[in-house]
Amino acid sequence: MVGISRTRRMGIAIFVGVLFLMAFGSQVMAKLPVVGISTGSSGTSWRTIMINALEEVGNEYKAAGKIADYKIVNNIVNGDATEQANIIRNFISQGVDIILVNPNSPDALNGVIKEAQEEGILVVAFDATVTAPDVVNVTLDHYVWMKKNIEWICSALQKGNMVQIYGLEGHPANNDRIKAVYDTLKNYPDIKLIADTSGYWDQTKAKEVMAQIIASGQQIDAVVPQDGMCYGVLSAFLDAGKLPKVMFGDPGTAFFKEWKKLRESGADFKACTQPNPPGIGGTAFRIALQLYNGKQFKPGILKDNTFYYQVSMFITDENFDEGWELLKDKPDDYLLSEIMPEEKVAELFE
Repeated sequence: MVGISRTRRMGIAIFVGVLFLMAFGSQVMAKLPVVGISTGSSGTSWRTIMINALEEVGNEYKAAGKIADYKIVNNIVNGDATEQANIIRNFISQGVDIILVNPNSPDALNGVIKEAQEEGILVVAFDATVTAPDVVNVTLDHYVWMKKNIEWICSALQKGNMVQIYGLEGHPANNDRIKAVYDTLKNYPDIKLIADTSGYWDQTKAKEVMAQIIASGQQIDAVVPQDGMCYGVLSAFLDAGKLPKVMFGDPGTAFFKEWKKLRESGADFKACTQPNPPGIGGTAFRIALQLYNGKQFKPGILKDNTFYYQVSMFITDENFDEGWELLKDKPDDYLLSEIMPEEKVAELFE
């Protein structure tokens, strides 16, 4: 560039650089991510609300220009880890930037998660946890959650026969909950667990299973189903003209309607419940975007690479009206839920 001063050459270079940034800066500085979401299972009320929460946050972020797109893929066979691994591999081949996964196994997905990470994809697990390294898990402490339920039930019962109706076999959250039940029962030798089987986290199947146990003629004093099955379990008792003395209930409209009738009739029946918010998927979506954008958790937020969402509500007969006020105008399949607000999620990060 003979005849052009050094100062002018620098000015030209800066001008060209500005034009480049104006044209391509958004792609260079921050690529808007595409998010792939594997739910693991679908078809139940809880899962439907969870998927709605994921869609709510996904649509919010897409409209705000925070993500390029998102895609939700449900398993055809609920709870199958092999099928879920194939879904994740499809996400990898499609070039997604973030994978959110509600895992069907704590460790069976570790291989495919590593494949994703090797491609530079951020992987975040929600609702349940994985043992794969460098994966943030966003979940309840399902052991602590169930421990609170079973402690209350055992304390109320003290002596008698109990039935457990648990969720999907092998699911990490289900494993933790079952362990909480077994550990607690060690402290109550006069409570006998007479049946222990899966209701598949499905109201209809749980009702069928419970009806078979009732038909065996055994005395049943307490039932410990997991959320998403309790209305079906209670319906089986009502159809048989019987009641347990105490049980865990769904934090949802259908169960509360029957609970209210039993309370008003003076039935010998007590229940407790606490939400397992389906909105945990939406909360995980918010956390994943923070991580993708380079944010770091504040010290002490994670425990063993896991963010444990705190549930504050616990409902028994003593504060039944508090829960009923939240549910009385909702449809029968509604369950209490919440998504952590964006500003609260931001407070978790430096």
